Amino acid sequence: MVRLLLAWMLSLCALAAPVSGQVEDGVRGLAGVRVYPDRLVRVRAQEPPPVVVTDAEGRFTLDLAPDDTVLVVEKSGWQRDFVPLAELARPVLLRPAPEYRREPVLVVRLDLPGTTPLRSDAELRALLFSRAPGTASAANYYYEISKGGLELEEAGLRHLRYPAPVAPLRPGGLLDDRRPELVEWVLGQLKGMDLQPFDRVDNRTGALGPDGEPDHLWIVAPGPSRTITVDPGHFAAVCYLMPLPWDRRRHWTTVFFAEETPLGNIVHEGIHAMGEHRAEDLYMDDRHPLTAGRWDIMDAGQFQGWDRYHQQGFPWQEDTGYSPSQPMGWVRADLWYRGRFRATVPAREVRGAWEGWLDPLERAPRDLPQRLVVSDPRKRGRFWDLEVRRPWGFDRGRTGGRWGPGYEGLVVARVDPALLARVDAHLNVSRAFLGPVRVVNAHPGTPEPPLPRHPAGRWRLDGAAFNLGPGETAKGSDGPLSWEVLQVDEAGRMKIRLHGLGR
Repeated sequence: MVRLLLAWMLSLCALAAPVSGQVEDGVRGLAGVRVYPDRLVRVRAQEPPPVVVTDAEGRFTLDLAPDDTVLVVEKSGWQRDFVPLAELARPVLLRPAPEYRREPVLVVRLDLPGTTPLRSDAELRALLFSRAPGTASAANYYYEISKGGLELEEAGLRHLRYPAPVAPLRPGGLLDDRRPELVEWVLGQLKGMDLQPFDRVDNRTGALGPDGEPDHLWIVAPGPSRTITVDPGHFAAVCYLMPLPWDRRRHWTTVFFAEETPLGNIVHEGIHAMGEHRAEDLYMDDRHPLTAGRWDIMDAGQFQGWDRYHQQGFPWQEDTGYSPSQPMGWVRADLWYRGRFRATVPAREVRGAWEGWLDPLERAPRDLPQRLVVSDPRKRGRFWDLEVRRPWGFDRGRTGGRWGPGYEGLVVARVDPALLARVDAHLNVSRAFLGPVRVVNAHPGTPEPPLPRHPAGRWRLDGAAFNLGPGETAKGSDGPLSWEVLQVDEAGRMKIRLHGLGR
């Protein structure tokens, strides 16, 4: 019995170890900061991570598992950060989030005759608005990628019953063809509503101040997602710039999705809406893999977090697309809300040769750059974007438990903003997928992973990161630009050398 007790105590020591630290605001300790280990987030997570709150002096002690290497530190109104354990020897510095805002979401559940809902209101609220640590939700995703600058909150959840059954317009057609009329019908039902509880920002720019429309209007239809089932009788997620039925000169941004739509598809469409489609799709089609791939939410990164592939078996959200990738620096700094969150991604423009350190993109901004921007002399307006990506937070979904060369490290992309889809004077969006981003593949020829994969066989582009270590590639080039990884420190930063253009 004594031996069993001793073995049990030793196993506890192997499973958990306490760490201590202090969070400061630059002058004194910061109280009320949530601290918890960074682990793979899940929809309806079964085992939430342990959470502590800093005391009046900003101090905390937290028990960790052996494989916990990074902590999350967050406090409403302050920049959110990932802190490697190696940095706990000195106080963690948090800064107020610039232009911090809370944006309301109006959710309309569209009840269709003859269709049975798959999710309760409570389950839908958790998917969209949960702020519990370790939970994959839309609110947690936007809070993370804004680095603490944007918190979504439920402003209302309403049920509207459509008066007639909904079916494809023609035999063999898509149910998706009915989406515009359903959205227009919902807008008609909302005519004359008091917008004050739902309108705090300008939908086009993200600037604080009302603009006469709901900040976020999400219409949720019953049933599965066609993105998963490939069934023409199911709805796929979409974002519309929809003219108002009572005033065709005015448009509201609306996100439409089925209730079992994977989280990655929901937040992908939500970024379209935040800035009226300025943040466009970065992919071309399934035959062109070398776009942004898994490295950006606006490409195949929306599908990260796949445990199995099952087109017909319900449910999907627990094991399908639950950990979508963060946006790359260009999308977050220049496109999302037309650059409203640019301050969260410090950049350095480089001309000629350069050598220095890069901070991981996922972290809160500090003194080091998180992006290197190098103009491409071969075409006006085109540039290279270099950044360090780590599998932290929602970016853990990029690895999905599969590791190997190219999964993390320096990512190099050639960006041509001229290839973004066009939005005309009537707010019609061109759907010509021209792929404005081309990620350089550090490990060309890497075989596609075994199932599960993305829908329609879309490429993952796994091995795109340059790194040091066995099997890794430390050097690369693209046209006249070449680069080299020189060093990696214990906090995930990388020392990079750029060789001058043309050398």
